Amino acid sequence: MSPPSATSSRWEPTARWEHRYLEVLDAAATAFAEKGFVGASTRDIADRLGIRAASLYYYLPSKEAALAAICELSVKDFIKNLTAILEEPIPAPEKIRRAIANHLRPLGARPAGDYIRVFLLHRHELPNGPRQVMAQFARKYQSLIERIFVEGVAAGELRAELNPQLATLALLGLCNSVIITRALPRASGIDDFIEEYSRIVTYGVIAGSGTDRAALK
Repeated sequence: MSPPSATSSRWEPTARWEHRYLEVLDAAATAFAEKGFVGASTRDIADRLGIRAASLYYYLPSKEAALAAICELSVKDFIKNLTAILEEPIPAPEKIRRAIANHLRPLGARPAGDYIRVFLLHRHELPNGPRQVMAQFARKYQSLIERIFVEGVAAGELRAELNPQLATLALLGLCNSVIITRALPRASGIDDFIEEYSRIVTYGVIAGSGTDRAALK
């Protein structure tokens, strides 16, 4: 994983520098996820790395630069994975399941889950310029989700009267609710959420056969 383009170093990056840079981003993502962007300090980030706060400036010029880099790295991976899912020759219900997995599976490990939470909760705290860039990424991601529903309806795999925009918002609302809580129920793992949310989005909550589309109309 290469450093995102949102930040640039004042020094010529080396493989060692890039490795440490990503460690700095990991520490920043966890600090922001735990304390919020405003509440977390450069001291909090440095303490996680066992270095002086001043040493962070060798990798990032500011907290805002760290936030921009974390958000960009998170959403670009989501978009890349979702684009690949759309290109797969598989039915719409399976694309929906894979899209949900793409959205939620990183929550099963840290700091990957923290990157997602920071993007969702704190990208709006970026200054002008980077904030608009992140908004464009978010719209791109949402448009890819919507495309799954549009193509599924066109192929006759999803009900004809389905509103792809509302279906997209429903899917994102379900998934983002898990991200915001940061703590999963003890009795459920992330795979449980993926499978249950996939069934809810694809077949609803009506009793009976999970594939009985007539019951959903």
